[in-house]
Amino acid sequence: MAIELGGNRLKTGSVSKLALRVQIVGITNDYYIETVSYSLTFAPNPTPSTLLPLASSSHLSVASISDKFPGPLSHGSLWLASPAGAKAAPHVRFNYFANPADLSRCVRALRKIGQMLETKSLDRFKYEDLKGSRGFLFLGPSLPANQSDDSSMEAFCRSSVTSFWHYHGGCVLGKVVDDDFRVMGTNSLRVVDSSTFSKCPGTNPQATIMMLGRYIGLKMLRERR
Repeated sequence: MAIELGGNRLKTGSVSKLALRVQIVGITNDYYIETVSYSLTFAPNPTPSTLLPLASSSHLSVASISDKFPGPLSHGSLWLASPAGAKAAPHVRFNYFANPADLSRCVRALRKIGQMLETKSLDRFKYEDLKGSRGFLFLGPSLPANQSDDSSMEAFCRSSVTSFWHYHGGCVLGKVVDDDFRVMGTNSLRVVDSSTFSKCPGTNPQATIMMLGRYIGLKMLRERR
């Protein structure tokens, strides 16, 4: 869910994205809430709806708020696109929300985001329309107006779900690799990356993956001495 921050109302023209970075992460026992801010550069196209003086470019400050929950109960599947071509990208079936408990967690997280948007701290990021009403300008779908309605919130979860691109679980420990990360049935092949994880650790697995690679690398060096 993306929200425009600040007083620029221009919505037309070509767009480029700048300086995307995670700003704040809120971690609860049930889910994470992550915010990312970035700037969009617009090259205005003169139209009757343009609310700004014509200029070479204009900047929008945008915040993206996402909920994420670790350890989903739904499970997908992964299989080779071609047994003869290991270099071909595999087929992936994410199977989001196959377990109803995951959908319930998503609804709870979205309601928390809705509560956050009503706080006084975020009031300064709202716009005032021509009638004097204040509210956020959403770039894309906004939260349902009736956030107490389960069916509306569930529909929003299903329509807006996306990946954080932290793929894992394709070579799970104990099924594909052993305790030393050797591929079962082979003598000199190891897999040491996030595909061996059954769950994605933390908000970003990069540090864990690097730590695992160093640990196994040092262990292999000791074994060769």
